[in-house]
Parts: sequence; structure tokens; C-alpha cells
Amino acid sequence: MLRIRLRRNGKKKHPYYRVVIADQRAPRDGDFIEVVGHYNPRTQPSTVVLNEERVKHWIEIGAQPSETVHRVLHKAGLITAPPPQRPTKPTKAEQEALKASEESPDSTEEQNEEPTDEGGDTSADNDSPENAEESEESTE
Repeated sequence: MLRIRLRRNGKKKHPYYRVVIADQRAPRDGDFIEVVGHYNPRTQPSTVVLNEERVKHWIEIGAQPSETVHRVLHKAGLITAPPPQRPTKPTKAEQEALKASEESPDSTEEQNEEPTDEGGDTSADNDSPENAEESEESTE
């Protein structure tokens, strides 16, 4: 299967990329079929130069863009489908809020689950002041 992907060039810690058509099994900087553009993420804003005709041709043939190239092509307007969203790790604040929400229902459930006898008197009923007066009157 053919992929439209990035091929790294440039000095150490100063990358720029060529957008190439390559077999998906080939190494990142290995053999490729055709260079269809270049991409420099280090400039502000990022520099993207694409041969739009050749990109459209390869997409029609069935070449699949990588995630990064898909985002670049979407920004350039060559692909209408939105890029896939990667699942992200929640932030510390989100993790703490999730922990707090998980802990709070457990503690409220424990408070609501007081043992009661359905048919008989509970110990709480016997300790109330009204019941104490009634019990005194009945013993006299």
C-alpha cells in the first residue's frame, strides 16, 4: 500500500520534511517513489509547499496520507475529511476532578445506607426524647 508521508531532512535538531509517496513498509528515510512537496514546521507560520495536482493524483490512485500529512493536506484544502483525533491523556486537574467525583458518590451512598428494621423499633427511635417520655408513662 502506498502512503503519503514525511521524509526527514536537515541538520540535527533543525528538521524540515519532504512530502513523499512511499511504500508503507519502507523505512522513514528510505526509498520513495516521488517527492510531492516540502514542509518546514520551524518557521512561523509553518511553510508548506505542495504539488497539488500530483497529490490529488496519488490520492485518486489510493495512496493513504499519514496522520501528520492528513492534517497538512486538510489545512491546505486538498482533503475535506477532518484529521483523526488522537486520544489524549487527561491533565492533572482533570484526573483530580475525576478522582473526586468517583470518591464522593461512594461516601454519600454509605451515609444513606443506615440499617433499619422494617417491622420493629430502631435504636434511634428508642433514644428520642418523645419516646423516652412515653416509655416513662407506660411504666407508671
